[in-house]
Amino acid sequence: MNILDRNVSWAADRSVRELIVLLGGVTLCTVEWTRIGGPDIGNFLVYVGATALFASRFYLARAVAVGACIGAIVQQWPHLRYGSSAADLETTAVLPVLAIALLCSRDLVARFDRGESRWSWLPNPWTGFTTSETRTLRWSCYAAGALGGLLDHTFQIAPYFAQTPTWPRVAMVAIICMIGLLGLGRAVGLLGIWAVGLWTAVALAPHLGAAERAIAGDLGGLDPAFWGGPHYVLPMFLLALTAVVVATPSAVRLIRRV
Repeated sequence: MNILDRNVSWAADRSVRELIVLLGGVTLCTVEWTRIGGPDIGNFLVYVGATALFASRFYLARAVAVGACIGAIVQQWPHLRYGSSAADLETTAVLPVLAIALLCSRDLVARFDRGESRWSWLPNPWTGFTTSETRTLRWSCYAAGALGGLLDHTFQIAPYFAQTPTWPRVAMVAIICMIGLLGLGRAVGLLGIWAVGLWTAVALAPHLGAAERAIAGDLGGLDPAFWGGPHYVLPMFLLALTAVVVATPSAVRLIRRV
């Protein structure tokens, strides 16, 4: 057994790996709260929520933490398209990558994703799925969650240039609902993620060419709603396609059953 996966008796039989994750979560919360200029409340709440879920041994805690790390990396991806240096990538990606490496262990998967729920009133429905099926559930959530984060970032600044379109907000709410369904073991959520991913990809496709030209300085032909974030369009489109690809096999099976 890996030394990181050994239980520590004085810590309610948590593993060394779990204690490191919890220490990292508390550190992130503290650093964010004491940041000069004040904390980013959104980031702070994500850190607190992920740490609290992990501390309570909620069955989805590991997956939520990995999703938060992937989201942190993906949110930097659009900015790198403007020529940010390798040092910027190293600064913004190293910690999330290290955290993912720590979280993606068979032991933690067995303790959380595939383990019995520590909350008696909310049993872990993922134990009824195969390893392959739970992998699909996780990666569908990761892709859709990252897409939702980029949609939010893109259209937060849209009101400065034009009226915010309605469809991104509807898509974000739908993504949240579908992830919630998957967390509760409702496979129909995969069909929802497939539909939202396809809808988003179709909505973004007409803007790809103009957005790529806008990155080079030519705003001609670009929808004003994207003026503040043309560098987000291609990453969002690719994430939407990823969500569709991951969810398609399960969505097809669900449709056949109907």
